[in-house]
Amino acid sequence: MTKIPIVLIGTYELLSFRNLSAQLSRRSVDVHFRRYRADRSDEVKAFKNVLWSFQKHLPLSEEPDLIANWDYFYERSVGCIGVLKEWLLKALKKALKDGGKTLTPRQLKDSALSVSQCENMLKDASDGEEALEETMEARAKLRRLMGLEAKFTKAVGNGDRTSERAEEKPPARRRRRRPGERNPKRDPIGNSKRLEA
Repeated sequence: MTKIPIVLIGTYELLSFRNLSAQLSRRSVDVHFRRYRADRSDEVKAFKNVLWSFQKHLPLSEEPDLIANWDYFYERSVGCIGVLKEWLLKALKKALKDGGKTLTPRQLKDSALSVSQCENMLKDASDGEEALEETMEARAKLRRLMGLEAKFTKAVGNGDRTSERAEEKPPARRRRRRPGERNPKRDPIGNSKRLEA
C-alpha cells in the first residue's frame, strides 16, 4: 500500500464518488465547508468579518466601505467565501486597470454574478447541503435493513440516536390528589379568542 491520501476538493458533484464502493465509503472522510447562512446571526457576523478582512487587505490607496453593503455581497456570493473572493479579485483588477484609488459601485456590479447565476448556485448549494444531511427516513431505512427497530429519538454523542425502547422509563406511580386539587396542565396564555381565529 502506498498510504498516500487522496484529497478531492470541489463542489457537491464530488458526493457521487464517496459511495462508489463500500471500501471507499469506509475509508473516506467528508469535510463540509458550508456556505454562510443569512438566517443565522452568528454566521452573518462571521460573513461580515470575512468581508471586512478582505476590505482591509485590498491593495488600494483608498479603502472601500464594503461592510456598508454586506447584504449585496452576501446576495451575489450566496454566502460562499470562494465566490466572494473571486468577485472582489475581478473588481480589483478592473480598478487597477482603470487606475482608480478604490473600488467603485460600477466595478463591483460589473464583476458580480448575475441573479440567475446566483439562483443556480443557491439551488446547487441547497441540494448539496441536503444530500449531506442525515435524514430520519434514511436512518430508519438503514435500521430496517439491519433488522433493528426503525424508531429512534434521543441524540447521543455525535448525532447518533438511540432506540425509543432504551429510553422508556418504568411507569411512574400515580400520586393521589386531594379532592378539589387540579390536574397538572398548561393554562392558556393571552386572548383565547385570538388563538381560535
